[in-house]
Amino acid sequence: MRWRQAFMAEVHQSLQQLGMRACPVCGSAESLGMSPFPVLLVDGKFPPDADDLPVGEDREGDLTFAVRVDCVTCGHLMLFDSARYRTGNEKIMVLGLARERESQREE
Repeated sequence: MRWRQAFMAEVHQSLQQLGMRACPVCGSAESLGMSPFPVLLVDGKFPPDADDLPVGEDREGDLTFAVRVDCVTCGHLMLFDSARYRTGNEKIMVLGLARERESQREE
Protein backbone atom coordinates (compact mmCIF):
# COMPACT_ATOMS: atom_id res chain seq x y z
CA MET A 1 0.00 0.00 0.00
CA ARG A 2 1.32 3.45 -0.90
CA TRP A 3 0.13 7.04 -1.27
CA ARG A 4 -1.34 8.12 -4.60
CA GLN A 5 1.01 10.43 -6.50
CA ALA A 6 -1.63 13.17 -6.65
CA PHE A 7 -2.13 13.00 -2.87
CA MET A 8 1.62 13.25 -2.22
CA ALA A 9 1.80 16.32 -4.46
CA GLU A 10 -1.09 17.95 -2.58
CA VAL A 11 0.49 17.27 0.83
CA HIS A 12 3.85 18.57 -0.40
CA GLN A 13 2.23 21.78 -1.67
CA SER A 14 0.27 22.26 1.58
CA LEU A 15 3.39 21.82 3.71
CA GLN A 16 5.27 24.32 1.55
CA GLN A 17 2.42 26.82 1.94
CA LEU A 18 2.65 26.34 5.71
CA GLY A 19 6.33 27.29 5.54
CA MET A 20 8.09 23.93 5.53
CA ARG A 21 10.74 24.58 2.93
CA ALA A 22 13.68 23.35 4.99
CA CYS A 23 14.39 21.02 7.89
CA PRO A 24 13.33 22.76 11.13
CA VAL A 25 16.35 21.25 12.95
CA CYS A 26 19.37 21.64 10.65
CA GLY A 27 17.96 24.14 8.12
CA SER A 28 18.84 22.06 5.06
CA ALA A 29 16.45 22.80 2.19
CA GLU A 30 17.59 19.99 -0.10
CA SER A 31 17.41 17.06 2.29
CA LEU A 32 13.68 16.74 3.08
CA GLY A 33 11.99 13.71 1.61
CA MET A 34 8.47 12.30 1.74
CA SER A 35 7.96 8.56 1.93
CA PRO A 36 5.55 7.02 -0.59
CA PHE A 37 4.41 4.60 2.14
CA PRO A 38 2.04 5.42 5.02
CA VAL A 39 3.12 5.08 8.64
CA LEU A 40 0.47 3.32 10.73
CA LEU A 41 0.08 4.62 14.28
CA VAL A 42 -2.03 2.71 16.78
CA ASP A 43 -3.40 4.77 19.65
CA GLY A 44 -5.02 2.34 22.04
CA LYS A 45 -4.56 -0.66 24.27
CA PHE A 46 -3.25 -3.96 23.03
CA PRO A 47 -4.68 -7.07 24.68
CA PRO A 48 -2.11 -8.77 26.93
CA ASP A 49 -2.67 -11.99 25.00
CA ALA A 50 -3.14 -12.08 21.23
CA ASP A 51 -5.98 -14.60 21.65
CA ASP A 52 -8.03 -12.25 23.86
CA LEU A 53 -9.93 -10.78 20.90
CA PRO A 54 -11.19 -12.89 18.02
CA VAL A 55 -10.20 -11.75 14.53
CA GLY A 56 -12.57 -9.10 13.19
CA GLU A 57 -13.72 -7.77 16.55
CA ASP A 58 -13.34 -4.07 17.27
CA ARG A 59 -10.52 -2.97 19.52
CA GLU A 60 -10.39 0.18 21.57
CA GLY A 61 -8.38 3.02 20.09
CA ASP A 62 -7.65 4.75 16.83
CA LEU A 63 -5.59 3.93 13.78
CA THR A 64 -3.86 6.87 12.10
CA PHE A 65 -2.32 6.80 8.63
CA ALA A 66 0.53 9.30 8.74
CA VAL A 67 2.64 10.92 6.04
CA ARG A 68 6.35 10.59 6.83
CA VAL A 69 8.73 13.45 6.04
CA ASP A 70 12.35 13.09 7.07
CA CYS A 71 15.66 14.86 6.71
CA VAL A 72 18.47 12.76 5.27
CA THR A 73 21.07 15.18 6.65
CA CYS A 74 20.25 15.16 10.38
CA GLY A 75 17.65 12.38 10.65
CA HIS A 76 14.81 14.57 11.94
CA LEU A 77 11.52 12.73 11.40
CA MET A 78 8.09 14.33 11.11
CA LEU A 79 4.69 12.66 10.85
CA PHE A 80 1.54 14.34 9.54
CA ASP A 81 -2.00 12.99 9.89
CA SER A 82 -3.17 12.14 6.36
CA ALA A 83 -6.81 12.83 7.33
CA ARG A 84 -5.95 16.55 7.54
CA TYR A 85 -5.09 16.58 3.84
CA ARG A 86 -7.91 14.40 2.58
CA THR A 87 -10.93 16.00 0.96
CA GLY A 88 -14.21 14.14 0.71
CA ASN A 89 -14.07 10.49 -0.23
CA GLU A 90 -11.14 10.71 -2.62
CA LYS A 91 -8.80 7.74 -2.62
CA ILE A 92 -5.42 8.63 -1.18
CA MET A 93 -3.79 5.16 -1.27
CA VAL A 94 -3.25 2.48 -3.85
CA LEU A 95 -2.01 -1.09 -3.61
CA GLY A 96 1.65 -1.62 -4.46
CA LEU A 97 1.38 -2.67 -8.11
CA ALA A 98 -1.45 -0.23 -8.80
CA ARG A 99 1.07 2.64 -8.58
CA GLU A 100 2.45 1.89 -12.04
CA ARG A 101 -1.03 1.89 -13.57
CA GLU A 102 -1.93 5.08 -11.68
CA SER A 103 1.20 6.84 -12.97
CA GLN A 104 0.32 5.90 -16.53
CA ARG A 105 -3.23 7.30 -16.18
CA GLU A 106 -1.98 10.60 -14.70
CA GLU A 107 0.38 11.21 -17.65
